[in-house]
Amino acid sequence: MKITDVSAIVLRLPEVTDACDGTQDTCLIRIDTDEGIVGWGEVDSCPTVVKAVVEAPLSHQICNGIANALRGQDPLALEACTQRMDEATNYYGRVGAGSHAAAGVNLALWDIAGKAYDQPVHRLLGGPVETSFRAYCSILFGDTPAETYDLGRR
Repeated sequence: MKITDVSAIVLRLPEVTDACDGTQDTCLIRIDTDEGIVGWGEVDSCPTVVKAVVEAPLSHQICNGIANALRGQDPLALEACTQRMDEATNYYGRVGAGSHAAAGVNLALWDIAGKAYDQPVHRLLGGPVETSFRAYCSILFGDTPAETYDLGRR
């Protein structure tokens, strides 16, 4: 199996405010293969910057877009794909939005692996470790402390 395309799809509400709200915009990563399997990932970062990191044209050996670096590669060779992403983005992006973009691509590669092997990704990663989880929310702010409290209670 070979990767034929990697694209970044920016999703954005018509109006974005400066509220600390991660639901206003996001970036989906789509990886297409020559066998018709499509992998999906998601990136919670600045979507337009992630799109630039993924779809950037070749500038030179260590300054390339992730899509260029992965076209023609085996999506099931996860370590090799990670190495190619690291090399391609060495000049501008192993931290911040560059690492966020690579993480979204990594999610899409695992999605392809799960579909190719007809297994849930958690099983490919070694199986379930926990059967229940504590609730968690990292950004939950209302306009007032009382609103924040109410959001958390819900």
